[in-house]
Amino acid sequence: MPSERIELIVPEEYNLERIDKFLTNALETDISRTYIQKLIKENNITVNSKEIKQNYKVKTDEHIEIKIPEPEQLILIPRDIPVAIIYEDDSIAVINKQPGLVVHPGPGNWDNTLVNALLFHLKSLSSIGGVARPGIVHRLDKDTSGLMVIAKNDVAHKALSNDFASRKVIKKYFAIINERPDEPTGIIDRPIGRHPKYRHKMTIAEGGRNAVTEYHLKKIWNDKNSIFSALELTLHTGRTHQIRVHLSSIGHPIIGDQIYSKKWAKYKVPYLMLAAVSLEFTHPESEKKMHFDVPLPEHIQNFIHRLENSRSSQMIDL
Repeated sequence: MPSERIELIVPEEYNLERIDKFLTNALETDISRTYIQKLIKENNITVNSKEIKQNYKVKTDEHIEIKIPEPEQLILIPRDIPVAIIYEDDSIAVINKQPGLVVHPGPGNWDNTLVNALLFHLKSLSSIGGVARPGIVHRLDKDTSGLMVIAKNDVAHKALSNDFASRKVIKKYFAIINERPDEPTGIIDRPIGRHPKYRHKMTIAEGGRNAVTEYHLKKIWNDKNSIFSALELTLHTGRTHQIRVHLSSIGHPIIGDQIYSKKWAKYKVPYLMLAAVSLEFTHPESEKKMHFDVPLPEHIQNFIHRLENSRSSQMIDL
C-alpha cells in the first residue's frame, strides 16, 4: 500500500509550540504523540523541506510535510475495548461512543479504534464501508461522544446510508460554548469547505458544501469574568466538523476545541464539550421508528457541576 502524505501550515496561535504537541492537536487523523516522535526520528516529518528534531518548535506559516508509511497489508484485529451497546438486533447496533476513541483505523492507529472494538463485541458487521470501516455508516470526531448506529449487514448499511443522505435521520447534540449567542434560537446556514491555507481545518467557504445547523439556547452560566452557554443542536446536514465550524464562525467556539478555539487549553477539560445525545431513524428492515437518548458524558457533567457549584457562578435556565 502506498504511503500517505499530509501537508499543513502552522497557524499563528501555535507559534513556538513543540511540533509533536502541535500535530497531535491539529491533525484530523488520530496520530499519537509517540507515533509523531517516531516519524520525526525516521525523518518522515519535515519543516520547510528540512529535517527537524523531536523538540523542534514550530513558527507561524511554516510548511510541514508528513509522510506516513502504511502497512503492507491491512489486517483488522478485534480488541477488547469497552463500548456501550445500548441496542442490538440482527441488522443494527446502537452504541454510545466514549470520548477519546477514534472511529475507524488509519495511519498511526490501526488497532485501538471503535472498529476494533466492534469486531470484538459484535458477531457481524457490514462490508460496504470498505476494509477499514466495517459497519460504519456515519462517524463522530474522536473527542465527540455519543450515539452512533452501526450496520451489521449490507442491506441495513445501504438503507441507513440512503436515509442519512436524504436527511431522514434526526441527530441532536449538546454543546457548551463561550459567551452566549445573540438570539436564543437560530439557524446557521453557511457552506463549509477545506481551509485554503490551514489544510487540517474546515472553514466557512463560498462554493463549499451546503451546511445547516439549528441551535436552541438551554442554559447560561455567568462565572467570574466568563460566560458559558449550553446549546441543544440539530444537524440538518452532516459535514466534517460542521457544528464546531459553525459555532466558531459566529464567535462562540465549543469549550475544549483544539482546532477551532484559540483558548481551548484555558478551561482544562479533557475532551471537547460536545456530545451526540439523541438519535432517531427508521429501522432499515422492520421500518419501525427508532429513538434513542443518552445522558451527558462524565466530562461534560463534571464541567457543569464545577460551574454550578462555584460561588461566583450564576445560572440562568431558559
